[in-house]
Amino acid sequence: MTNYLATVPVHFIDEPSKDYLSELNEALAEYDPRGTEGELFWIRDDSGTIVIRIVIRASDESAAQGKARETVNSALVDTGHTVATAKAHLDGIEIRTWES
Repeated sequence: MTNYLATVPVHFIDEPSKDYLSELNEALAEYDPRGTEGELFWIRDDSGTIVIRIVIRASDESAAQGKARETVNSALVDTGHTVATAKAHLDGIEIRTWES
């Protein structure tokens, strides 16, 4: 298994609050194989889109892309969203090898 850094843009129907983003960050920490609580997993890119960055363990880049989508969607569901209110952009997921 290889570690990959996945960058996943997320579209929210309504602008998320800072409190919600804090909850999402905690939920994402549960899925990170490094177990790094307190690390900031989301950023806002130049266009204002929320982008999630998380380490994924997978056999190859294709598997990492699928697992990244599943992981982010799971964290969104864990924090009260559905695919109708927040969704990972599948075509915008970037994967690169990550060495810790």
